[in-house]
Amino acid sequence: MKFKWKAKKLTLVIIPDANQSVVRFRIPHLIAYIAAACLAILLLITTTIYVLHSLQASDLQFKLSGANQQWSAALTSKDKTIEQLHNEVIQLSVQAEQIKAQVEEMKKFENDLKTIAGLDTNTTGKAVASSSSSGALNGTNVEIDSAVASGVGGSPNPVSQDDIIKLGEETLASFTALNSEVKDLQTSLTETKQKVADKQQLLRITPTLWPTSTKLVTSTFGYRTDPFTHRPSFHSGIDFGAKANDPVYATADGKVISTGSDIYHGNNIVIEHTKGLRTWYMHLNKILVNKGDPIEKGDKIGLVGTTGRSTGPHLHYEVLKNGECIDPKPYLKAIRKDE
Repeated sequence: MKFKWKAKKLTLVIIPDANQSVVRFRIPHLIAYIAAACLAILLLITTTIYVLHSLQASDLQFKLSGANQQWSAALTSKDKTIEQLHNEVIQLSVQAEQIKAQVEEMKKFENDLKTIAGLDTNTTGKAVASSSSSGALNGTNVEIDSAVASGVGGSPNPVSQDDIIKLGEETLASFTALNSEVKDLQTSLTETKQKVADKQQLLRITPTLWPTSTKLVTSTFGYRTDPFTHRPSFHSGIDFGAKANDPVYATADGKVISTGSDIYHGNNIVIEHTKGLRTWYMHLNKILVNKGDPIEKGDKIGLVGTTGRSTGPHLHYEVLKNGECIDPKPYLKAIRKDE
């Protein structure tokens, strides 16, 4: 038996209009299958492209959402940082005002120190009122004791960026001025310290201390009636009435240049200070120092007695300047620390 292969064909009928003739196309099955396959492949490709595009769009959307979240977080962090910087500028402004007040206090302290030391003072330094919009909003310095009160309050008054910039510029100017003031103050304090040290040294070598525990003066410096001859005479020192063996103190720093005894001065000590000053202690019962000994102000150098030309226990005390006796009274200003 023999089979004959006969290619099958498809007939396409096109009826354009009722009054027109019918158009027929005969297409082999193979071409139809190829066209269907091409259409299916095209549809598959289109679907694949759409799916891939959807996946890419979804991925981009996810990435964009993440980027937006990161941007939002960064923006929030930036806002917080700016706010923190604003607060730090305000705190720096407050600190500038506090430092300014402390500098003024240091200036006042320096002037007080000069006054105590008897130095020239500069009274032109006065507290400077605040000129910046700091934490003290009314322009005054208010110091709050945190142990007493720590509460603060007030209506919310937000500040603008321009306000903060202006405050920052004023704070920078304040710190620049304070830096200059602090340098000047350091120099001034150094000079004052040296002047005070010089003044203290001068005070140490100036015979301002009372030489006895008692302040009973039995005979002053100057003209008097001589207690032995009852004739007018000149008294070259001050007599301090005291008990026998009461201590006698050096009235200033110095060096013992002479110790000895004679019929007029009795047991006596001469101490040399600087600037041509010497002090002379007479009629001692006992001498407690030796020639050449360094002496500090307030050291016990002897005991009250009545040796030499004396009517009774007392200390005859003299101050000599450039070899001439002068009145010791103007020098007697201080008492001993142990009194």
